[in-house]
Amino acid sequence: MNKQDKVTAKINLIKLAANNAIEFELDADTDWVREILVEMNENATEKSPEEYLSETSLYISGSIEKKNKPDLGEFLIVKGNIEADYVTECVRTLKPMTVQLDVPFKVAFIDEAMASSELFAEIDETYIENDVYEIYFYNKRTVEFQEMIHEQIFLNYDQYPVLDAESKLEGVDSGDTP
Repeated sequence: MNKQDKVTAKINLIKLAANNAIEFELDADTDWVREILVEMNENATEKSPEEYLSETSLYISGSIEKKNKPDLGEFLIVKGNIEADYVTECVRTLKPMTVQLDVPFKVAFIDEAMASSELFAEIDETYIENDVYEIYFYNKRTVEFQEMIHEQIFLNYDQYPVLDAESKLEGVDSGDTP
């Protein structure tokens, strides 16, 4: 298996060796990454989201490592970065614009059986191996990697992009009446 094969939309923990970090690099050549990029381009209306694929990019890189600790059981550490250029529209002018996104992330996937434990009941971050990680839970030893990446992107997605906040809008009175 090469690096790309191991980082799929859903990661089966059984297939990963413990304490063996795997570096990964993903882009829009991967089907599920391309699906996210298409969704990111949906707010631009001059073309279809798919037609913007040649003008936009989504690059996800980092490392994953399966670990095991007595108090946590089996868990997956994911560190990485998401870089994207996507097309949208200015909320003031409705003109097309490109927005850049750069999102670092550190995530620990922990068995969902731990979700209701006192240790994780009311927190969304935890301190593991000398660092702070955002907590996600996995079910049946399957990590929803695509779902986590999607959430990281859309938590940082600019919902109200403005092309030029200082520019005057055509047809709008600036209030400078004599």
